[in-house]
Amino acid sequence: LLRGGGGGGGAAALVPITELIAGDLVLTEKRGAPHVDRVVVNQHREAASVASAALLTLVHAAGSLTVTPDHMVWLDGGFAPARTATVGAALSNGLAVEAIENHSGDVINPITASGAILAAGKAGGAPVLAATGNEWMADVMLSAYPKYSLSFALAAAFPATVQAYYDAALEPLFTAAVPHLAELKAAAPSPLVGLALVTGDAALAAGLGTYALGINGAVSLAAAAALRIGLWLPFKGLC
Repeated sequence: LLRGGGGGGGAAALVPITELIAGDLVLTEKRGAPHVDRVVVNQHREAASVASAALLTLVHAAGSLTVTPDHMVWLDGGFAPARTATVGAALSNGLAVEAIENHSGDVINPITASGAILAAGKAGGAPVLAATGNEWMADVMLSAYPKYSLSFALAAAFPATVQAYYDAALEPLFTAAVPHLAELKAAAPSPLVGLALVTGDAALAAGLGTYALGINGAVSLAAAAALRIGLWLPFKGLC
């Protein structure tokens, strides 16, 4: 991943995705230009938190990008699931996909405030633009809604606490529930999905407050409530 140099124009550097935590600055793109963004939370940081998953590596002339098949990547001028990539498809850096490799491995996924990030393979190379979520929640994560949510605001104000809250209370629950939440979102009408997002936002904020106060039982209840209405949903994605 490219960690940003901050608003003062400092240099960015490639860092392992495993090093990122809530509050870190990373690079993404806006209208084709580099843009500094903030990590809201880094998911699946513990090796045992997510089972080994199917992965795709998109190889280009200046490097590669490894993601899950349903992770959204900039292809031929727009975001699309990585599984739809074909040899010759254009990535955000203007280079074409030269090969597609199928394998399996661990996943880790930093969610950013904008819903996108510039990322490269473990060996380095030129970064490409990818979403920080997969196709079932990409419409929400890439919209304007998250930056106005209470959860994202709290993550900006208390990044270390939010990262610890996610790791301890939310990760195990959300990882198990993702398939069911994806089905529910696909079947629900848009107004109901919107209501669920707002209600889930409030539940997550309440859970964070109880976690910060050390009230573990209340945290579990708040996390379970958020699971039911699904706002802060984990994505099996970047590796």
